[in-house]
Amino acid sequence: MSYFLVIVLAVQTVLGGYLGWRFRWAFGVVLPPWLMAWYVFWPLVALTVMSFPLAYFLSRLLNVELPPGLLFATAVVYGALAIGFATVLIVDALGLIVRRLPFLQSACGYVRQYPHHLGFLILGIVAVQVVWGLYRAHTPRETHLSPVVYKPLKNGEKKLRIVHLSDLHVGRYSSATLMQEMVSRVNRLQPDMIVFTGDIIDNAIQPYFDQEMPRILGELKSRYGVYAILGNHEYFGESPKLNIDAYTRSNMRVLRDEVLHLEEPGITLIGRDDMIRGSRFPPGASPDVVGGRAPLAALTARADPATPWILLDHQPREIDEAVAQKIDIQFSGHTHGGQFFPIDIIVKYLYKNPWKLLTQEHYSLIVSCGFGTWGPPLRYPSYAEIVVADVSFQPADP
Repeated sequence: MSYFLVIVLAVQTVLGGYLGWRFRWAFGVVLPPWLMAWYVFWPLVALTVMSFPLAYFLSRLLNVELPPGLLFATAVVYGALAIGFATVLIVDALGLIVRRLPFLQSACGYVRQYPHHLGFLILGIVAVQVVWGLYRAHTPRETHLSPVVYKPLKNGEKKLRIVHLSDLHVGRYSSATLMQEMVSRVNRLQPDMIVFTGDIIDNAIQPYFDQEMPRILGELKSRYGVYAILGNHEYFGESPKLNIDAYTRSNMRVLRDEVLHLEEPGITLIGRDDMIRGSRFPPGASPDVVGGRAPLAALTARADPATPWILLDHQPREIDEAVAQKIDIQFSGHTHGGQFFPIDIIVKYLYKNPWKLLTQEHYSLIVSCGFGTWGPPLRYPSYAEIVVADVSFQPADP
């Protein structure tokens, strides 16, 4: 736990120090002197910046149930701080340029005289991003994709509709109403198959039952069944085994390094366990499963090469391996599409395909940015989504 706490504290110190310094510069002349006293101001900054980590992590460590409204509020504040940090950083960078342009010196003088005007403008920009992010996180969209698999189906059909759901992150401040609406929308799509690619539960399992998720998600209907794999968050909670039991009660077939042949359509599902299995990081990951996940080659060795291979793998990292093993189509999640600014910029550099459809040779990778959120319940530029993949199956080119 020590390394993880050091990282968290270092990030929070930089975030709080920078924002506190710029806030004092902008509003120091208009706020009451007692509030600007260092022994009042900086403890308030520290409390604000640490509110979400304290609420999220300490409630787990101490096994204390905090009100969902409090958790939600601290998460929104944390998202606003992250957005504010990036926004102020950009404004400061622009300020360095502007100060060197002679024809803008009058504007610089105005800002030096009335810094709070710039401060209010930045607060307004951040507020708009937060409100818009809340809206997009709670207004799901359908993302329709049309990948091609170059193998025919055994039953002669040309298409399958696969609905892809990922990263629900069911937790204390999740919306059961939103989940119920999701189930209704998915059922109206009349899917042939539904796949969940991990992180269904955020960490604690009890909210899943408190919000009647077994009943709600158990109402999902598809022609060939509902299938799920585990993500990294299934290992952060009490136990992957408890999560599997919860998902089974939701009428999901959970695949853990398994190869499943579906006879009627004639396809092979390969469900990989998450790559964090057996890892010691982050601290708190469940120790009840020993050893890492199986190599993909070991799984494909058990698959029928005459059938289309559909791979479910939470993290879209080992793309070259999937291509080498001749996977036809892969469904992944995990990235959240960056979820909100400025994390989306970082995610674009971390993943070859952080969102939507990537094709390479006869391989297709579909990455969902997810339905739920982790931490701040904000999404911008990404959005909560239901992925609808109308997969075409056709013979390979001669």
